[in-house]
Amino acid sequence: MFSWPSLLLLASPTAALPTQSLLGPSATEIEAASDVIVVRAERLPADRSMSAQISLNQAALGSSIGLRLDEALRIAPGASLFRRTSSGPANATIQGLSLRPIAPNGAGRALVSLDGVPQNDPFGSWVFWVRHDPLFLERVDVRRGAAGAGFGPLALTGALDLVEVRGGPARLRLSAGGQGAVQLAARGSATAGNGTITAMASFETSDGLIPVGPSQRGLVDLPADFTASTLTLVSEIPAQNGQWSFRVSGFKEEKGAGTLGANSAAQGVDFSGARKLEGDWGQARLILFAQTRDFANQTVSVAADRASVTPALDQYETPASALGGSLIYAPAMRRWSPRWTLDWRHSEGETRELFRFIGNGYTRTRIAGGQQDLIGLGLDLPRFWQSNDERIGLDATLRLDRWAHNRAKRLEADRATGTFTLSETPVDQEGHVATGRVSLFAWGGQARVSLFRTFRPPSLNELHRPFRVGNDVTEANADLVPEVLEGLDIDLKNQWQGLGGDWTGIVTLYASRLKDPITNVTIGVGPGALPRVGFLPAGGTLRQRLNAGQIEAKGLEAGLTWVAKGTGPRPEVALRLAVVDAEVAGGRLLPALTGLRPAQSAPWASYVGLTLPLRAGPQLTVALRGEGARFEDDLNTRRLKAYQALDLRASWALRRDLDMFISGENVTGTRIATAISGAGILSETSTPLWRIGFTITR
Repeated sequence: MFSWPSLLLLASPTAALPTQSLLGPSATEIEAASDVIVVRAERLPADRSMSAQISLNQAALGSSIGLRLDEALRIAPGASLFRRTSSGPANATIQGLSLRPIAPNGAGRALVSLDGVPQNDPFGSWVFWVRHDPLFLERVDVRRGAAGAGFGPLALTGALDLVEVRGGPARLRLSAGGQGAVQLAARGSATAGNGTITAMASFETSDGLIPVGPSQRGLVDLPADFTASTLTLVSEIPAQNGQWSFRVSGFKEEKGAGTLGANSAAQGVDFSGARKLEGDWGQARLILFAQTRDFANQTVSVAADRASVTPALDQYETPASALGGSLIYAPAMRRWSPRWTLDWRHSEGETRELFRFIGNGYTRTRIAGGQQDLIGLGLDLPRFWQSNDERIGLDATLRLDRWAHNRAKRLEADRATGTFTLSETPVDQEGHVATGRVSLFAWGGQARVSLFRTFRPPSLNELHRPFRVGNDVTEANADLVPEVLEGLDIDLKNQWQGLGGDWTGIVTLYASRLKDPITNVTIGVGPGALPRVGFLPAGGTLRQRLNAGQIEAKGLEAGLTWVAKGTGPRPEVALRLAVVDAEVAGGRLLPALTGLRPAQSAPWASYVGLTLPLRAGPQLTVALRGEGARFEDDLNTRRLKAYQALDLRASWALRRDLDMFISGENVTGTRIATAISGAGILSETSTPLWRIGFTITR
């Protein structure tokens, strides 16, 4: 059982709403059932001059067909986790977010920040999505491309900025559905002196589905069940010339992997504190945060007939932590609105494992990990030059970062004798990287051309932790170097009226080059004895994380929305499309990869949504989402087919303070392939997921 720590009122940073909301649902926030004074903390303007391409407000988040945040992001094609599996049953190591499908990976290539604090895991850079229930969020902004100044090294393909709810009416959502799914989320606020205290909590459980298709299942295939819970307290206190903000939160989740003997568990606690100051000199915000995580993962080797398993790895704990902060200063100036950002993050962690199962037990131990330090200075210069009529101008974001990897080790020993079989202490590494974005805009920002450069250092997980899924093994690589992304964006947007409604359209064309992408590269196949791994059975694959040459990508992101004129709930149509042509250039080191498509990169993804308020009272939402075929592996030998899935949701206001909804995901039972092993074992989902739920607002 998870032991919640004493809930000290430590800080919640504050971040701002963007100046524009593009392609976001237009529904207004549901009114409270009774008069409630909503205490909303002032938030410093966002530390990004780049506006969001897609924004979701509380009403849009509350009416999402999927109840998890990553499921709500289905409206943004191309924004996805490493695999097609949603975060509920997915192992933590594949929950990294990418906002452009240039080359998805388990660590993710996008920053997820909550009111200015990075939510990417200190060890693996993935995201524990259970911590961010849509009920707890006021707004979500999707920024694709080089997103801006704050924590730039984590935002290679963009940033997902979350703004948490403060104050307001109490709200509770309870739902239940197929696969034994039960979910509860609640939030409430109270006035304390001149400030507010907000509490948020959630719990969910599901029996899950068996991942392996019916025709290939064996005795060892089980449903991928999971249970998760969270608790958060936030306090905001007015102060002279500004305010204090304090936040503490904790979570725990336990998951089955869908195979006998394979499961995982994770838990963590976050503390953060923020101080905002303002005066004639301008505005400033200081954020400090501390994060702790632990992760356990057990994997097995599966027999060819899937009738038995052999333990392969017991990653019994992975303690990790991060300390960091940021300082933002916006001087009061008449002509310019510059914003200085200084941010830093110290992360450390190690995996502790048992492996090499022989006879009745594990015969080897492994400890591998290290430390990572990131510190950067950024300057945002929105509209630092513009014409007298303000229709043409320039924006710029500049950063200089220092990264360092140190105190690394990999120790493997015989359990019986304690004798080291492997002892490595990789050389410390460090470097400096200059990045930025320069944009020329016209027609007041309706057209924009941007040149950008950004980078991502490898995570501690990529550097030091090997892992195994079934009979497929991936080796770590302590010699990895940072990835660098350079490119060009062309953005066009417009708003107009016609056909009885308001139209909003946006198109982005981009061309980018990812240098030294960190990729899982195939270096051996079973059966046979392979270096460090030992014996690998037939159908098994040995990969290693390598900087695989470079990836050239050209793509298009487009969205069109129509909202009917009128007052109250209005019909709405949304169409969104993401297309990318990505190709690996392996160079002399990896010529076999040249001309191939990056693993897990889909050539297209689409979303079509219709929201229709009916005269009888209910509101109907119909969504068709789809994705092109992608490859499981770097050699493009394991193909996951394209799919189109239909989702439905109907909601009713039973009373002023009580809503009811019924939702169905993949209601037509489309087969959605999620993974395929070296032995050809296909994991997929085709069972519709129905839910019924209620939301109470008081």
